[in-house]
Amino acid sequence: MKIERILFPTDFSIYSEKAREYALYLGEKLGASMYILHVIEPLDYPDIDEEIKEFYRELEMQMERKIEDEKRIFEQRGFHVQASIVIGPRWRVINTFAKEKSIDLIVMGSHGLKTETGQIAIGTTSHKVIFSSPCPVLVVRYEEGRQ
Repeated sequence: MKIERILFPTDFSIYSEKAREYALYLGEKLGASMYILHVIEPLDYPDIDEEIKEFYRELEMQMERKIEDEKRIFEQRGFHVQASIVIGPRWRVINTFAKEKSIDLIVMGSHGLKTETGQIAIGTTSHKVIFSSPCPVLVVRYEEGRQ
């Protein structure tokens, strides 16, 4: 199996930053093309206030700036990268995008939490992506204080 296309879905959090390190490393080692994806959950409320709609439009513009910053990080490392922002349910958009772009590997961060037994539970989005992905998924956990 050859990994030629890597998808890095990001929410621009510290969890995603850690996953970015892995995506960059693997992309360099494998000579893979890189795809960056940010998903915005939709506002599907019919009677939503106009102020909230305006806030949402502003949020989208901020995310466009952030994804351009993210894209520059990859380009500075020598990658030709495609960056996209899509509105929809996160896990479904990630998996649909992966299928449509023939992605070979998804590298994403997890907002995992420690359970009462000390085990790590991965985040909801990561969990749903793993169990419905058309390709392998590498979930990177961020641990505070660990490099």
